[in-house]
Amino acid sequence: MTVMFWPVAIFMAISLAIGLYTYTKVRGSGARFAVCDKSLPFIVVGTTLMAQAVDGNSTLGAVSVAHVSSVWAGLMISVGLALSLLLVGKLLASPLNRMNLLTLPEFFFRRYGKPTELIVSLLTIVSFTVLIAGNLSAVGWVLSVVSGVNYVPALIVATIVIVTYTIAGGLYSAVWTDFFQIYLALIGFVSAAVWLIATNGFDALVAAVPVSAVDLSTLVSRESGALSNWAGMIALVFGNAMALDFMERVFAAKSGRTARRGCYYSATMTLVIGSCVAVIGLAGISMVTHVADPRMVLPEMAVNILPYWIGVLVFVGVLGASMSTANGAILVISVVLAKNVVERWSPSVPRTDSDLLKLARLMALPTAAAAGLVAWLRPEPGILLIVAFDIVLAGCVVPLFAGVYWPKANQSGAIASILVGTTARLIAHFVTPAAWAGLDTLIPPLLSGVAFYVTCQMTWKTEENRHFVLNEALQEGV
Repeated sequence: MTVMFWPVAIFMAISLAIGLYTYTKVRGSGARFAVCDKSLPFIVVGTTLMAQAVDGNSTLGAVSVAHVSSVWAGLMISVGLALSLLLVGKLLASPLNRMNLLTLPEFFFRRYGKPTELIVSLLTIVSFTVLIAGNLSAVGWVLSVVSGVNYVPALIVATIVIVTYTIAGGLYSAVWTDFFQIYLALIGFVSAAVWLIATNGFDALVAAVPVSAVDLSTLVSRESGALSNWAGMIALVFGNAMALDFMERVFAAKSGRTARRGCYYSATMTLVIGSCVAVIGLAGISMVTHVADPRMVLPEMAVNILPYWIGVLVFVGVLGASMSTANGAILVISVVLAKNVVERWSPSVPRTDSDLLKLARLMALPTAAAAGLVAWLRPEPGILLIVAFDIVLAGCVVPLFAGVYWPKANQSGAIASILVGTTARLIAHFVTPAAWAGLDTLIPPLLSGVAFYVTCQMTWKTEENRHFVLNEALQEGV
């Protein structure tokens, strides 16, 4: 047990208490559980979106990536997430908010029909299970470091705490705990970056690391991994448009304008925190040289290098950021399973608002268990984030944007696009040479786009009547 144990334990206990209190806000309603009755103001939307973007992958994972690759490679995680928020705010937030959706797959149901909704639901469930795993992994590592217990027991405790308050309050638990968790993270990472620069000097920090850690080779040279780094960032920028947890907050905003402004605020704050994490990663390259596991760089910085109170804030910052993202992702998967899979495909299941609430809470249990299993088998936060959004980037992003902006978009095109994109991504995983890593991310969405365009051009007239009905639903939000 380290000196960080009690602050971390108290932080988790307070988070659990706040989350359990939000049970009183749900009031037996599935709509309140999922989107807070579409009532969230700007600062709440912006804060909760920031809490989803800033997580264990973009903090603990980014420092790990910086340690084994370069500072730029670690920073690109936060840059990709911020650019994605700007993209969602500019092109998707307002039109999707007006539709009064409960989940993102529901958009695909209204625009492309029931089979498309099911395919998208299953793909996003897989994707976000991986995302939850990355954050549970980060929380497990932090608890393991501060308590001295093994990783697996720490992971189990973290999973139980998070799923408990998620079941209690749904999106309300995310909203209330996000304010407590994410602003502590902001203070912690900013304080750590300022202290490192003030005590060492930025030039000295740069001079202390190998040139390869700070030069631009990882951005411009394929031999140094530039193609893979850019592909990972592009996957985050566009793949995050399919982020169930981001969109849940967009749907919960009280207006389209509020949703858009919230995206812009969270993008700015994500860049601020990402820049501070990059400074910590830069310092860690020279200051932490004795760890065999790069995931231990940030914990070592917090315990042995930073002042105690800043180290505590960094620890609880990683913990809080990871908990908030895991909480939000468990929530949206449970609602997708309940509404878009079980309810939609089981006619005998009751469909009242209160029944949706009961079913969503029940679905949170297998969701958390599956994510915990992935976190146990492959505890790699930074890599897991990119893999998660690579999955949906390959097949789902083109039908999403086209469904909002292209009148000829139809069900045949959407299904062709999804199947071609995901199949191409699976094949590319096995046939892409290591020297060209990154093309396996970039080529499948291009093939998906071609399949979508060609199929829609060939079939849009035959689907004209159905398209008209779905377009009415799109505009009216019914």
